[in-house]
Formats: sequence, C-alpha cells, structure tokens
Amino acid sequence: MIDRIKRLEELFLHEINTHVTRLIASGHFTGFITITAVKIAKDLATAKVYYSVFGSDADKKLAERNFEELRTRIGTLLRPRLHLKRIPSFHFILDNTPEKAARVEEIFNKIEKEEHHD
Repeated sequence: MIDRIKRLEELFLHEINTHVTRLIASGHFTGFITITAVKIAKDLATAKVYYSVFGSDADKKLAERNFEELRTRIGTLLRPRLHLKRIPSFHFILDNTPEKAARVEEIFNKIEKEEHHD
C-alpha cells in the first residue's frame, strides 16, 4: 500500500504541476510558484498539496485565493485524465521552507562576512 501511495503522490504532483503551469502561463498567478510535495492520507481520502511562492505578499495572497478555487475543481479536472476510482479531496498548503532556507543562508553569509571583516 505504501508503494501505491508513493506512486499516486508522484502522479498527482506531476498532474497538478502541469495544470498550475498552464494557469501561470495564462496569468492567473504572479510570482514564482512551485508545487513542492503531495502527501496522500493512508485511506486515500485526502491529499495535502504543498506549494511555495517566491514573490510579494500580494503574490502569496493571489496564489492562496487561486489554490482555494482550484481545490474545488481539481478532482473534476484530474478524474478523466487519470482513470482512478477515487480522487482524494485536495488541500493546498503554503510551504515556507524555501523562504526560511534563504533566510538562514542570508544569516550565514552575514556571519561569514563579519568574521572576514574582523
């Protein structure tokens, strides 16, 4: 069952990325959007889709609104393409990990510059 869940997570990641790429090209999103992961519950009823946004706070708010709208439609969009008996209910969650990593790297660079300066 674990292997099946992993395969489904990869499949949904690919399919959602494809759809989001189309939405970005049509101007529905601003900033740089990345789907970072899909985690499906063991009962296959729900899936958490993690995304990151590199951009302004306005870009993040727009992404949040668009993903909330997409949440209600994604099952309908994926069902005919994937031919699965059951499509989970999707929940989109902002993933701040890349932003936090950039901040940590910035701090390390600042410390390194201060050490070389002294």
